[in-house]
Amino acid sequence: MSTDKPTGADTYNATIERIESVADGLSIFFIRPDAPIPGRQPGHYVSIALVGPDGNKLIRRPYSLSRSLGPAIDPDLLELLIIRVPEGDLTPILFEQGEGGRLFVRPKMLGTYLLPDLDPEMTMILASTGTGVAPHMTMLEACVNTCKQVLMMECVRYGAELAYAEQIREFRKTHPNLVYISLVTREGGPKRYIQDYFRDGILEKEYGVTIRPENTHVFACGNPAMIGIPKKARKTGHLSYETPGGLVEILTARYGLSIHKARQPGQIHFEKYW
Repeated sequence: MSTDKPTGADTYNATIERIESVADGLSIFFIRPDAPIPGRQPGHYVSIALVGPDGNKLIRRPYSLSRSLGPAIDPDLLELLIIRVPEGDLTPILFEQGEGGRLFVRPKMLGTYLLPDLDPEMTMILASTGTGVAPHMTMLEACVNTCKQVLMMECVRYGAELAYAEQIREFRKTHPNLVYISLVTREGGPKRYIQDYFRDGILEKEYGVTIRPENTHVFACGNPAMIGIPKKARKTGHLSYETPGGLVEILTARYGLSIHKARQPGQIHFEKYW
């Protein structure tokens, strides 16, 4: 039977070693595969699965790998930041599992949302909404240890959903080239979104950040409305945006950055979550 197309619990090959509750319906799952999965790079994702209601067919979904900050990180452990989607097929079942529960993990690292070659003159901006912070956690240490300046930006509904905020703030104490901007949209007070910081020049005015194609890379992960994913006309190459005012549009129009492609490297990298 192919492990790429599992059909039942007999294909389970990993154990939920630990679960950390972050907020209501939001948890960090630490999963140990029976055999280590090689080839992990910052930004990769894995596919996990559990048997569905029919008792045979596996329901499978991809999740970006995350990484807590700290010296005692087990390189074989898979860390996933997952929100429970009540109407979803997989997460209601997953959140019923306890520590020691079994599941299937496709034994392959996947994804193209990966870091470029880093250099000491680079400014790296990691912008996320919700659980989109996960892949940026896998990138953070490498960026901070190499790049001139790193901005970690995340926007959530409620402060309790900032899963790694305490870790990041502690990490920042010994890494002055790191700026951490956390935004909360549903707890009162002035409301700012990630896009505002770029559209209104807040990064330049309040943080002294210079965004230029020569030395800046922006990674955006999470809500497609924040990213503003464009459509490209085949004949003219013109970009159009279903959601105007998104990050991609601002970065291309205001700062002259370009979208990264495998055959045409650019400075804007994005990963939408739905």
